[in-house]
Amino acid sequence: MRPPIAMTDRVSAGMRASPLAQGWHGFRAELRTVRFRVLATVLAFLAAGLMVTGITTLILDLRTLNSRVNEELLLQSARLQNVAAQGAPGGGPYTSLDQLFTVFLQGDAPGRYESVMATVNGGNTFLPAGGQPTDLADPELLEAARAQHVENQTVFHDLPLEARTVRLAITSVSLGDGDGGPGGLLVAASEVGWQREQMIGSFGTFAIASLATLLLAGAVGFAVTGRLFVPIRRLRQATGSITFEDLSTRVLVPAGDDDVSQLATDFNRMLDRLEKGIADQRQFVDDASHELRTPLTIIGGHLQLLQAEDPKDVSETQVLLLEELDRMQSLVDELLMLARSGRPGFVRLEWIDADAFLQAAMDRIRVLADRRWKIESMPGGHVRADRNRLTQAIEQLAANAVQSTRRHDVISLGAAWTATAGGTAPHGPRDPSLAGFEIWVADTGCGISPADQERIFERFARADVSRGSEGSGLGLPIVKAIAEAHSGTLRVTSRVNEGSRFVLSLPGGTP
Repeated sequence: MRPPIAMTDRVSAGMRASPLAQGWHGFRAELRTVRFRVLATVLAFLAAGLMVTGITTLILDLRTLNSRVNEELLLQSARLQNVAAQGAPGGGPYTSLDQLFTVFLQGDAPGRYESVMATVNGGNTFLPAGGQPTDLADPELLEAARAQHVENQTVFHDLPLEARTVRLAITSVSLGDGDGGPGGLLVAASEVGWQREQMIGSFGTFAIASLATLLLAGAVGFAVTGRLFVPIRRLRQATGSITFEDLSTRVLVPAGDDDVSQLATDFNRMLDRLEKGIADQRQFVDDASHELRTPLTIIGGHLQLLQAEDPKDVSETQVLLLEELDRMQSLVDELLMLARSGRPGFVRLEWIDADAFLQAAMDRIRVLADRRWKIESMPGGHVRADRNRLTQAIEQLAANAVQSTRRHDVISLGAAWTATAGGTAPHGPRDPSLAGFEIWVADTGCGISPADQERIFERFARADVSRGSEGSGLGLPIVKAIAEAHSGTLRVTSRVNEGSRFVLSLPGGTP
């Protein structure tokens, strides 16, 4: 058998292109492979999943940021109300917004991105000591705050300031004592633009990490799918190299139990079955052409010598030709049986009563010739076999024994269980595989020489010692094929001038 094929790139002689053209054609061929399509599909879904995850996360984070910034800005207004409710440091209520704003701005400092400012309408503007993220003293910001404020409410307003966005919480403030004093504004600001930029920057980092993940997944996937799809490439190469004349190519199956490796294994098994089937067909054709040549030659010769005007010659030739045709029909039937012996359904197993089968078989074979027939051993129990095929095997062995014996010789039929005490039927429930079954045909005829015992199971082989007419040489091969179809064996023990014993061993049995 030819060694299993491996992965090779084949370039026809006289068709060699430039390395650039070969690389381009190889790349285009790779794009059409199942490996590339599977990997591209997986990476596309992975990329889409990462993109959807990143965008969704960014949108949710931006919404959360907006809500958090608004809550933090409202805290400044709530803190101012708390300071006003506590009263002035010396006791009593605040008498002016200037005093209230001064005490308020001496309190807790705003957060990292927050700034705060208070202003009295037509009066002073108050800022906390130290720097703030946003310059709230900017005239543009003050103008926007005064333009957007609503009496007795807090208004949010996003203001573009120096290429960034600042969110303002503008709260109208008054002492509420009814003295008609000037009102004021509390302006809390948050650098929401910077925070958004940081989140978008994090999304960019996530995108870069996702791209790196895709590249790594693509590289790992390319290597893994390459190993997984090696059997498929070898299958493609094998199917390209297999011809009707040569079915010896097999795919090298890598270690593993995945579906692709199993596919390669099943492909090799299919080739084994095809090779055996074609070999059987060729054997049938060879055997038929070899064995039918002689009777056809005989028929043709007699037809050429036939004297049509001689009735006796015509009658004799007719009888001879009919005999040759019968022999040819029998030969073709035997060849067809051998050709079908390896196919599924050749045997149909059933439970057979061993004793009843032996008695029926003896009734059939004792009419073959005038011999001393006897049943040597009754095993009892049941055997799982094909009744018709097993009967056919016994008849073939009996016919073979008739040809090797004379009138006074004994031909015996018997059976026994193996792996049991005394060869008797097993009793009680047990695993059928533990009890084998043997059935034999023995005779006291001329026997078979040791040299012939090695070849009598081959097709058309005949023993040199025989006392009867020669057969087709297919009887014992048919019996062997029937035994093998039952997962059994056929063996012979024989000595010249003492007799022969053919034993058919079958697995399994039950009481």
